Amino acid sequence: MKQIEFGDFQTPNILTEQVIQLLSNELPTPNIVIEPTCGLGNFIEEAYNEWNDKCKYFGFEINSEYYELTKNKFAYTDNIKIKSQNFFSFDWNSFFKNLANKEIAIIGNPPWVSNSTMGNLDGNNLPKKSNFQKLKGFDAKTGKSNFDIAEWIIIELIESTKLCTGYLAFLCKTATARKILTYFWKKNINIGEANLYLINAKKDFNVSVDACLFVVNFSTKDENKYASVYSSLVSDKKLLYKFGMYKEQLISNLTDYKQYEYLDGFSSYTWRSGIKHDASKVMELTLKNDELVNGFGEVVDIEDTYIYPLLKSSDIGNSRLVPRRFVIVTQRKVGEDTSIIETIAPKTWEYLNQHISKLNNRKSSIYKNKPLFSIFGIGKYSFSNWKVGISGLYKNITFCTIPPYQDKPIMLDDTCYFIPCNSEEEAKYWTKLLNSDEMKKFLHSLIFIDAKRPVTVDILKRINMASLSKKFAESEIANKYLKFSGMETRGQASFVFEQQPKYLTTPSTEQ
Repeated sequence: MKQIEFGDFQTPNILTEQVIQLLSNELPTPNIVIEPTCGLGNFIEEAYNEWNDKCKYFGFEINSEYYELTKNKFAYTDNIKIKSQNFFSFDWNSFFKNLANKEIAIIGNPPWVSNSTMGNLDGNNLPKKSNFQKLKGFDAKTGKSNFDIAEWIIIELIESTKLCTGYLAFLCKTATARKILTYFWKKNINIGEANLYLINAKKDFNVSVDACLFVVNFSTKDENKYASVYSSLVSDKKLLYKFGMYKEQLISNLTDYKQYEYLDGFSSYTWRSGIKHDASKVMELTLKNDELVNGFGEVVDIEDTYIYPLLKSSDIGNSRLVPRRFVIVTQRKVGEDTSIIETIAPKTWEYLNQHISKLNNRKSSIYKNKPLFSIFGIGKYSFSNWKVGISGLYKNITFCTIPPYQDKPIMLDDTCYFIPCNSEEEAKYWTKLLNSDEMKKFLHSLIFIDAKRPVTVDILKRINMASLSKKFAESEIANKYLKFSGMETRGQASFVFEQQPKYLTTPSTEQ
């Protein structure tokens, strides 16, 4: 547990050697080297091997055991100072203010653990709680408010070095580096030239995540809002691509994007995410021997009224469109009173009450002060019989036409996105265009493959459906659909909770 709390993944010597060699080859020799979370001092040791007494070295460490070991390790020289210090309570502004006329290098490997993971462990190695990303409403209450501790640390250091010259070079997740740059770019704060050098985190730290050496040279101030990504740290590294801000939007590949920029704009349709319930063992059911079974292995004998077929990201991502699961849909819109379930479907009400403790103990604050058994990501659009859907989790971009199943609209989970359509023809038309080579190349220029959720609603809403249809000389057909796009803006007769036939065994043709 302590290893997780302190982000205790000591950097192997071969990696620190490669990092210092790259910095020595490409950046000026510093006067001061600072390792804010130094652990056993591997970076300071390698830096001293390279620059010797040309520099002064400062290391800071919160772990008392590591502090003693590292302090004793460098007792042979007065040029290396190790201090026992909690990063989050230290006055970094004052520290760097005293180094304003020095060429500094801030190096190291800060904790990769997230604030939510550390909070779940009751860890104390955390910054003061604040919504430093300035998220609003629903985003601030859900996953978007989560961040790596490294993200907070690096932002704090960059903001504290406004009067300094030199550079910062930290190992971190590539996603963390992007978030940091986006944070400053959106604020129009010029922090200097930024480069990412990819590393093999599985080999170096035995973690399966995309990671890099993130280097910011704050001696070079310019107006460019982009960063270069290189294949490795070593001498034969190659420039892979450049990402950055373009017209106030983050682009993953600036070169490719400019070729397909004509597809960027406004989507006439509103892209929606699927149902969010955070209680899969209770709310999601599978069919076994003609009986519905929940995640606890219990046979669930309830009315069909509130049961709907369900597709998850793994289904959409693999074009597996015959539902294998079903979901209990307790509301037709967010915040709707659920007490009517007791009258319409008493067995369903009894089943939900049997598991009320699990539903009431859902951790997300979005469920607080909401009706019993509430869900999110639900509205008129959810009950459209025809949809065009895509998984948010898969790197292969594939849109699917989603038909009704056994006379009911199919629901998607909250890791999928979709647009509602009025007919099979409308859904198939847009599926064909959205799966075109041009659209896939455009979307790949926007998405970051290493992200936990490569495809997001923010990316999908940028698809210019009118320009897409114009590219294929089908504007007349498209206008027929675009004129009435957005199911929630007009009547939709098929979203009532009517009685349905018993569920059939899943067809054997399913892959």
